[in-house]
Amino acid sequence: MNSHSSNDRDGGFLSDLFTESGTSARLFWQVLQGLLILVSCVSMLLEIYEPYRIGFSGFIVTLELTAIGFLTIDYLGSLYFAPDRLGYAIGFWGLVDLLSVLPFYLLMLNPSSAVVIKALRTLRFLRLVRLWRIARGGF
Repeated sequence: MNSHSSNDRDGGFLSDLFTESGTSARLFWQVLQGLLILVSCVSMLLEIYEPYRIGFSGFIVTLELTAIGFLTIDYLGSLYFAPDRLGYAIGFWGLVDLLSVLPFYLLMLNPSSAVVIKALRTLRFLRLVRLWRIARGGF
């Protein structure tokens, strides 16, 4: 039987990146995550105002895809390195993380539900609250 914890799945950089280890890699990841969430929120705001939506559509899509890609990697990494994967997946913050990326993928599957699904993207703001709590030492 392996005596390593489930958080030590790769024994190094990725484990440090996705856990609350206090490493510089984790701090960098959290700062990057916060910036991309803010960028994503700005892209949502730009999308609401029609002149920006029309004039900067390519830019807005690029911002959104970059944020979604990062947040998806973050969710999957957090899920993989969680000591209790099921607990993380059905826990409040795990659901917030999932619901912050799920609307994008649902929209790809069913474009006709765009209004309802796009409204769910505002849950990304809750990820900022989570980052703030983590930075203060709580989880």
